[in-house]
Amino acid sequence: MTGYRIRYRPEAARLIATLPPETKRLLRSAIEALRVNPEKGTDLVGEYLGYRSLHVRRYRVIYRWNELTSSVEVFHVGHRRDVYETLRTLLSGST
Repeated sequence: MTGYRIRYRPEAARLIATLPPETKRLLRSAIEALRVNPEKGTDLVGEYLGYRSLHVRRYRVIYRWNELTSSVEVFHVGHRRDVYETLRTLLSGST
């Protein structure tokens, strides 16, 4: 297996760009690890079914992966205190 292709939703890329350099580096490193092992995160349940959460210190990377297309889509990145509330808002606007 050559690895999964990483795709960022524009909102996720913008959020990462606004973070401090050390946090950006940690998040990007963790996201790159998904290229080899997209099952690294935890399955989400309920209204977030189909998404996974990767914990990176106080941040969460919300993503989904598709084995058929060999891709990982980074859907949202945020601080643990409000990442799921923001995700709920994003999902209600994208459906």
